[in-house]
Amino acid sequence: MSGQESEPVKPGLLSWGAFLTIQVVVVSIAVGGTAYRSRQLEHLRRLPAMQNKPPTIRPLYDDPRAITDEQLAAVLHKLRPRLRHEQVNINHVDHALRFWGVDAKFNDPECLSGQEMRDLLLNHDQFSAVWGEKTMPLLLSTKNGIGVRTQEGAATASHYDHTLAGLAEVGTTLDHPVQTPKGQTTVRAMLEYALREFSLNQIEYEWSTLAFAMYLPPVRSWQSTEGQEITFDRLADRIMRQKLNQGVCMGNHRLHALVMLLRIDDNTPILSPTGRQRIIDHLTAVTGLFIASQHPDGYWIRSWPSGAPPQVGVDGDTENTSQNRILATGHVLEWWALAPEVVHPPREVVIRATQWLSRAVLELDDAEIKRQYTFLSHAGRALALWRGDFPASFLPPVTEPAAVAQAESAAK
Repeated sequence: MSGQESEPVKPGLLSWGAFLTIQVVVVSIAVGGTAYRSRQLEHLRRLPAMQNKPPTIRPLYDDPRAITDEQLAAVLHKLRPRLRHEQVNINHVDHALRFWGVDAKFNDPECLSGQEMRDLLLNHDQFSAVWGEKTMPLLLSTKNGIGVRTQEGAATASHYDHTLAGLAEVGTTLDHPVQTPKGQTTVRAMLEYALREFSLNQIEYEWSTLAFAMYLPPVRSWQSTEGQEITFDRLADRIMRQKLNQGVCMGNHRLHALVMLLRIDDNTPILSPTGRQRIIDHLTAVTGLFIASQHPDGYWIRSWPSGAPPQVGVDGDTENTSQNRILATGHVLEWWALAPEVVHPPREVVIRATQWLSRAVLELDDAEIKRQYTFLSHAGRALALWRGDFPASFLPPVTEPAAVAQAESAAK
C-alpha cells in the first residue's frame, strides 16, 4: 500500500456524474410522458372516416287504405311551405326542408323551393337577406368546425344537431358548399363540429345519433374527444334507457332514430346482433303501448306510454287538444312507415290513425297551420310515406312563368 488512503464518500452525497445521469433520466421520463400525452390527445382529436353521400332511407309500404290519392293531394296542398316572408322561423325552414326535400318545387309563389330552403340554412348571405345584417349568424365558425346556433330564438335551430340530421335525411353530401360569415367551407365542417362537441353526457342524443348513422358507416366505433368509446350500440342503449315520454315530441324522435339505425344496419352493418335485437324488442314493446292507448277515433296524446286510451274530461283536458293529437299521431305514423314490419301494429291501427290524421289536418285554418307547422310537417310526411314515396313526388308539375306567358300568348 502506498500509505495514502482515498477519502471516503460521505453518505447521501452523489458524484457530479451520477447527478447528471439522474437528471437526464428524469428529463427523459418527462419528455416521454409529454410525448405520450401529446400522441394520446392527437388520437382523441382524430375523427373517424366519413362517407360523402348519406343513404336514402325510403318508405317500405304503399297502402291506399291508409290515405287515398285524393286525400293525400288535399293534405299536401294544405301543408305547402308558404314561408316566403320576412324573418321566417328557422325551425320552420328546418322542418319544411326535411318534409319536402331538396327537389321540391311549387306553383305557389309564396312557397320556398327545397333548394331555397337549404340555401337559407347553409348560405349566410341568404340568411342575412331574410333576417338582416344585425341578426347574429346562424352558422358559427369555430376551431372545431361549423356550429349552428341553437335554441336562441326564431333565427336559430330548435335542437342540437337537428339541422345537420335534417340535411342528411334529404341527401345533402358532405362536400356541399357552406357559406359562413367568415368564408366558404362544406357540410363536412358541420359534421366535424358535431363529432368533436358530442358528449355521452349531453341531454339530447336523437339528432346526433341520426347524423352519425347517416355519414359514418361503415365505421362502427370511434372515440369522443373526452376519450370515451362511441358505438351505435351504445348510442341506442342510451336512447332506450330514458323514460318513454321523455324527449322532444313525446319521445317519438328517439324512436325514429332507433328505426333509422335498423334501416341503415340492413345494408351496412353498424349494430351488433344483440344490439339490433334489443332495438327490435324495445320498439315492439313500445308499439304494444301505442296499440293499447289508441283512442277509438284513431289518435294518441302524450299519455300514450300509460297504455290507456285518452278520455276527454278525465285527468284534465289540457293534454287532449287538437295540437297534441296531431303531434303524437303524426310522429308515430312517420317512424312506423320506415320501420320493419316486425315492430308494426295490426294494419287497422295504422288505418284508423291515418284517416283521423288526414281529416284533422284538412279541418285546420291557415293560422293554425302556421302556428303548428313543425308538428304538421311530420304529419304530412307520414301520410305521404304510407303511400310509398316522399312528399315531393306527389306534387303536380311546376308551371314555369315563361310557359304560362307562352300559353296565354298562344290563346290570344
